[in-house]
Amino acid sequence: MILMIKNTKVLETNKDGSIMIYEEKLLPFSLQKEDLTYEDFFFNWLSVRPLSIGRTNAKAILNNAGIPQNSLTIARICHGMNLSDCYWVKEREEDTSWDKDNLYDHDMDPLYADTALTGKSHHLSKDKFHTPELTAQGVSAKCWIKENDGIYLYKVGRKELPASEILDVLGIDHVHYEKAEQLKEYLSKDRIKKIEDVGEIIVRSKLITNQQQGIIPFEEFAVWCANQEIDDEYEEAKRRDEKSYYEMQIADYILNNSDRHVGNWGFYFDVEENKLQGMYPLMDHDHSFDEEETLMSQTNEGKTLLEAARIAQAQLNLPVKDILEIPKPEYLMDNEWEQVRKRVMML
Repeated sequence: MILMIKNTKVLETNKDGSIMIYEEKLLPFSLQKEDLTYEDFFFNWLSVRPLSIGRTNAKAILNNAGIPQNSLTIARICHGMNLSDCYWVKEREEDTSWDKDNLYDHDMDPLYADTALTGKSHHLSKDKFHTPELTAQGVSAKCWIKENDGIYLYKVGRKELPASEILDVLGIDHVHYEKAEQLKEYLSKDRIKKIEDVGEIIVRSKLITNQQQGIIPFEEFAVWCANQEIDDEYEEAKRRDEKSYYEMQIADYILNNSDRHVGNWGFYFDVEENKLQGMYPLMDHDHSFDEEETLMSQTNEGKTLLEAARIAQAQLNLPVKDILEIPKPEYLMDNEWEQVRKRVMML
């Protein structure tokens, strides 16, 4: 098997368990280590690229396409292509190329998208398809749709809308979500209605990566830190982009976000040079406005969200009181809004 980044050969594995590295500087960050092995490539990198079986509608996607629930098999079938970076894999004699098959330039299979978002059954092909759904991370129902002005993520997420409005007030860089007013004709209207009948909303956001700039989640960044013998990955993240790191502490407290985890924050990187850049915009706030009053920070060890936010606010002095001047955001419940205002006053 050959690991590629766009049209460049990076690494090749052999049947005897050996590997050949062609472009060491272009290795994925989690594979940048001494004595890289065959097992590192297959089990620590390739096997974690496919979707999680625990993702909503994941089993429907795989079952409808007749794809086994085995991560390496899934990765081989879809070439490990995703919308986070430009890495992909192919067999040595396989007749394919980046220009022919990459997900950024070509239309996507609409039936995969419908099953991914709504769970509706379709006969999906595993032999001829073009979809990012087999490598989309996270657990919520979602799908990618290519439109005239770019690629959009559609997901179930009422809370993304008020979270976006509040972060706009604070001037914190984040992925902007909007209500998906015009759902595509191939998305199952009966399934969409069921989602809306339980008080949820379909929202969309524009893809933040491209063929020049990819992202790595903190989970992979932490592996890279360990391989580089960097003792504290959180301190290293803060050192690399202190402002964005502190903004995340304040955002998570104000939103009372219970779902900041190692897979939904991290760094941009330059695809051509394979060099880390600043943190990418904050995203995934569909578990915000948690009812629990005291939550522990997942990005500042041993601190509550309030304690971490106070440290950050002492550094940034963001205009948090401006939140008190705006009307209650649409789609936010009265009690959720009151708790937001209470947290602002405590900060």
